[in-house]
Amino acid sequence: MTNPIPRALIIDTETDQGKDPRPIQVATIDVTTGKEWMAYFNSGRPISAFVTSIHGITDADVAGLARFELTKFRVSEYLIGHNVRFDWRVIGKPAAKLICTVQLARLAFPEWDRYGQSRCIEQLIGTSAAAKMTASAHDALGDARMCYLLYQACCERLTLNPTDFEAVYKQVTTTRPVTKMPFGKHKGLLIDAVPLSYIKWMLANIPDLTPSLQSALQKRVADVEDAKQKKRNE
Repeated sequence: MTNPIPRALIIDTETDQGKDPRPIQVATIDVTTGKEWMAYFNSGRPISAFVTSIHGITDADVAGLARFELTKFRVSEYLIGHNVRFDWRVIGKPAAKLICTVQLARLAFPEWDRYGQSRCIEQLIGTSAAAKMTASAHDALGDARMCYLLYQACCERLTLNPTDFEAVYKQVTTTRPVTKMPFGKHKGLLIDAVPLSYIKWMLANIPDLTPSLQSALQKRVADVEDAKQKKRNE
């Protein structure tokens, strides 16, 4: 009996060259079951030395292997990845709805300073705890595992069911980070212009703020504190 095609896959790829890249390693994680899959492929041409210096895969590692064929890849309805359009293009632009965890993390955690995948994991669980995971960066399966963790954390922060893929897809494709106050006496004012005392009051006294608004307010407070610390260090 053929296993059903997963509804959503976390995907990551490693490639042979920087220009017109072809896949030499592809990894997926079924978001519903957590099942992992990974395989290496021969692209039919040499792997550039520069790209090998990033992911460590050499021509010898893939010698004699088959080329990746999209027709043999069980494409899910949703593909999820960090800068997922890159991986989508690399495997041949299959018909799928794309959920980018860069966009999702920007919505869920606007207070973060950067959104590269390894940096996201460090900000999510701390540098020490993240060290083991980020050591596997630029390995397709290692990167897919980090993406899976990030995806779940983003869904939790945004109070989304991580297996309600259509809801997550709509969130990514239609929602923008909160930049203006949506209600109250400062309604319509840029959050950066709202008095800090009012923002702190909101965070302390309004328990049902939306996750995106709460994150935006927390970011404002953190930015002010960071600026004060920098000034003290000058």
